[in-house]
Amino acid sequence: MGKKLGLGFIGLIIVGAIYYFMAGSQQLTAQMKKQVNTELTSIQKEGFSVENRDIQKEKEHFVLSFDEPQKIASFLSRQGIQLNVHDAELLKGLKLGVDVSYLADAYSAFTLKMYPLALPDMISASTVNEADKKALAQVEQMLKKKTFLMHIAVNKLGNGFKGHMNDIDEVLHGEKDVTLRMTGLEFSGNLQDGKMKSIKQYLNRLILNIPNELDITLLDLVSTYVVTGKTPYDYSTDYRIEKVVIHARSKFKILINDITIHSTSTVKDALASGTMRTNTKSMTMISKGKAYAFNDFTFEIKAANLDVSAFEKLQHVNVNDEAAMNALFQTLISKGVQFEIPTFSVANIEAEGKKMEGFNLSAKVDIDKSLNIAALEVNPLSALSAVDANLEMTLSRDLFRLIAQQPKAMMALMIFQPKNVNGKKVYKLELKDGKFTVNGMAMM
Repeated sequence: MGKKLGLGFIGLIIVGAIYYFMAGSQQLTAQMKKQVNTELTSIQKEGFSVENRDIQKEKEHFVLSFDEPQKIASFLSRQGIQLNVHDAELLKGLKLGVDVSYLADAYSAFTLKMYPLALPDMISASTVNEADKKALAQVEQMLKKKTFLMHIAVNKLGNGFKGHMNDIDEVLHGEKDVTLRMTGLEFSGNLQDGKMKSIKQYLNRLILNIPNELDITLLDLVSTYVVTGKTPYDYSTDYRIEKVVIHARSKFKILINDITIHSTSTVKDALASGTMRTNTKSMTMISKGKAYAFNDFTFEIKAANLDVSAFEKLQHVNVNDEAAMNALFQTLISKGVQFEIPTFSVANIEAEGKKMEGFNLSAKVDIDKSLNIAALEVNPLSALSAVDANLEMTLSRDLFRLIAQQPKAMMALMIFQPKNVNGKKVYKLELKDGKFTVNGMAMM
C-alpha cells in the first residue's frame, strides 16, 4: 500500500519536473517546492493530514497520516488505485514518513524515501492478545529503524520513475517465531500528464517461515501494469512467477511452477468488460502420503456489461445496508450481464502413480436485466426465468474411472449418466427458460 500511495503522490507533484530544461536548478527547486506545497495543501482535503513538515534548501520531510478512510478511498480511486472503504478503514491511523530531495543525482528531478512510522489504529497493544504483544513491540522497533524503506526517483523529464525497496530479513520472536525474508524488489515505469501510465515490478524472493509448521516461498515474480484508457478500469496486467512452494508440515505440500496471469479491463459507454487468463506449467499436491500432479493448467474467465458507476458505489456503501446493496446490484446488472469461462482445463493428471489425460470445462451465464434482486432474496427460484446458463465438461475415460471410485461421487454418477464422445465422457448442463437439463434430460 505504501508503494501505491507513493506513486499516487508522485503523480500529484510531477508537474514541476518538466521545467528542468527551461530553468536553472534554483528556479526548478523553487518551482517544485511551490508545487509540493500546493499539493500537500490539497491532499489534506482528501482524508490525509500532513504533520511535522520540515523544509530545507534542497530537501524536506513530512509525515502523511491516514485519517478519514471514506475520503481516502474516494481520492485513491480517482488516481487509479482501487481501494474500497472497508479496506481503507483498516489503514486508519497509519503514518508514513516521506523524505523529499530535489536534484539528488544526474537522473533525478527529485527522490522520495517512504517508510511507515506508525501502525494502523486496529493494530495496537490494546487490540492484540498478550501472546502477540511481544511481536507487536518488535514490529514497532522495525518501524523505528526503517525496515520497510522504499526509494523512488523521478527523472528530470518528468516522464519516468524507478525505485526499489530495501531487502528484509527479520525474525519475530513470540510464542512461535516467524521469519520474513524479501530480496530484490525493484520497479520502474512511465508517467503521462502527471499520472502513472505503466509500472513494471520485479521481486527476486519472498520467504515466510514458521519452524516445523509452515514454509511459503515465492521466486522470481515479474509484473506489468499498463493504463490503456481514460478510466481506472481501462488497463492490462501481466504476472509471471517462476515457482511457489507452500508447505504446511505434516499436513500438505503444494509446488507450483511457471505461473502466468494476463488480465484486461475496458470501459465503453459506462460499461466495463474484463478478461483474465491463468496458465500453470505444473502443480503438485502432496497430502497423507499421496501425490497428485496437474500439468498444463489453464483457466480463463470473462465478464461484460457491468455498470461502472454502480461498481464504484459498491466500494463505498455500508455492507450492512441491505436496501442500498440491493439497489446497487440491481443497477450493476441493469444492462444485462454476461459471464463466461471459455476454458478451464488440465492437459494431464498424475495420481496414485498413474498418468492420465485430464479434463476440459467451459461455461457461460447470461443474466437478463429483468432479474429482480430484492425478489431473489425472498424466492431464489424467481431468478430462473432471467438466467440462461450452459456448461460442458469433458473427462478422459481414466479420470472418470478414478472419480467414480470415490464414495461421494458414486451416487451422482449413477443419476447423471455421461455421453460417450470420441472415447471421452461428456456432460452438458443447460438452464434456459426456467428449465434445467443434463445431457438433454429434464431435471426440473
